[in-house]
Amino acid sequence: MRLWSGRGVLGLSPVPIPNRSVRFPIGLTGAAPTVIAALAGLTWIFWGDHAGAAVLGPTGILAVGAFVMVAEIRARAASRAARLYQRLADHSTDMIVSFDPETQKRSYVSPSCRQLYGYEPDEAMRMAATEIIHPDDFPNVRAALNQINGSGQGVVTYRGRRKDGIYIWVEASLTAFRNPTTAATEIVSVIRDISDRVRAESALRDAKRQAEAANHAKSEFLSTVSHELRTPLNAVIGFSEIMERELLGPIGNEKYRSYIVDIQRSGKLLLNVINDILDLSKAEAGKWELTEDVFDVEQTLRAVLRLLKPRLAEAGLSAAISLPTSLPLLRADERKTQQVFFNLLSNAVKFTPPGGRIDVVGQHDHANGITIRVRDTGIGIDPEKLECVFEPFMQIDSALSRKHSGTGLGLSVVRAIMEHHKGSVELKSDVGNGTEVILVFPAERVLEADESMRVSAHGVVRS
Repeated sequence: MRLWSGRGVLGLSPVPIPNRSVRFPIGLTGAAPTVIAALAGLTWIFWGDHAGAAVLGPTGILAVGAFVMVAEIRARAASRAARLYQRLADHSTDMIVSFDPETQKRSYVSPSCRQLYGYEPDEAMRMAATEIIHPDDFPNVRAALNQINGSGQGVVTYRGRRKDGIYIWVEASLTAFRNPTTAATEIVSVIRDISDRVRAESALRDAKRQAEAANHAKSEFLSTVSHELRTPLNAVIGFSEIMERELLGPIGNEKYRSYIVDIQRSGKLLLNVINDILDLSKAEAGKWELTEDVFDVEQTLRAVLRLLKPRLAEAGLSAAISLPTSLPLLRADERKTQQVFFNLLSNAVKFTPPGGRIDVVGQHDHANGITIRVRDTGIGIDPEKLECVFEPFMQIDSALSRKHSGTGLGLSVVRAIMEHHKGSVELKSDVGNGTEVILVFPAERVLEADESMRVSAHGVVRS
């Protein structure tokens, strides 16, 4: 378009201005065209004034116009983003609130306030925070707001009061930001109803407490019954031994002698079962205490093998112990450790066919402690069922297995004892290829060489 000076309007002679083509962005409306038009008018009026021409010439018009157009484009982009965020907030299922962290005065409340609290947004805008937040939870909310001053974000859970007076559990995700309009620091809170989750967590805690109480009652019952059964059982075993040895006179009938042997064996088997149940019940009730001592692992193992020697001979098995001569002493409960070895070796004898072999191998290193491996050439266990055998009263049937008596408590007791020693037990097996049980006593229970020598000098002698 052609721009002309305005001296003619004031009664002065007109001065022509060179042609300058000025194009506005397509669809551009707002401040930019208005400002450019005003500059063009001023230039037309004051073109004869050299100072005005120098300041308000065509180049100046274009520069100022470009600046105004860029500002206009940025303002439009910000406006579009603001409208987008507004639509997202208006349609969000979570309630969104913006407020001053000091005064708690709200600057925005999203429409989802109706579903969450039952208030209209303009009602919630006028309400104080104390009218909604439960009095007992308000200190937690205040603490979360104070924490945001340092981190910029936070999460707080509290009870919010609905319009009908019912309190619901809500979770608020808090984020600090600077309001671009007022330049003041505000908090954006995204609030959602978590009442169902809180109820589920509460029900889970109640169920856990009930299960623990039931387990404690069961353990107490088993402990009491085991004590009551063990007392008369000891008398049965003791009197059967007296009769077997004929201490008070000869047995008249040979059949009675065989019955006495059966009574004694059955009594000892039942006593072992009762002792296992008693040990497990004590462990579960947290009343199992360790009587720690310092002892030689090899001596303990050989003592167990001497006890099992008749059963090994009857089953037609051979057994060997292979431990390094430098194996240090162990600080543990010797009686319970002996029980671990007895249970493992008894299982090996029970499930190894005649002609098989049982090996006990040990090693020591400073990082892992003492490791004892009990290997047999028995029927083995399906690898998928290895973890199940540690469960109380669990027995794994196998097509290759012989029929054996037992309650399935042996390995449960072994695991409980090893856990009380802060150790571990692991099974490796396969059907038909035998079983290996790996015991690890932690390094903290192992006496180093100088400690072992001092203890040995005071009573622990290696054989």
